[in-house]
Amino acid sequence: MQRTILYVPFNASSRGQWTLRRNAELVGQFSTRDEAIRHALTLTAAIRNQPGHSVEIKVEDESGTWRVADPDLAGADAGAT
Repeated sequence: MQRTILYVPFNASSRGQWTLRRNAELVGQFSTRDEAIRHALTLTAAIRNQPGHSVEIKVEDESGTWRVADPDLAGADAGAT
């Protein structure tokens, strides 16, 4: 099974872009965290439709801790826990 991890690193800058990475590859830059997570949720659905693929979303908080987001939940913070 091919495993993909989507990363949304924390951005402390109020003017900076929020990035989304697929494993080590840059997928895109977004003006808000919510936009980056929404795009990650869209990618998650597309990846899961491919046979033999698994995917998870990891979101970094302001303290530098990475948390797995629940891609089955709708909402801006994707249920990050």
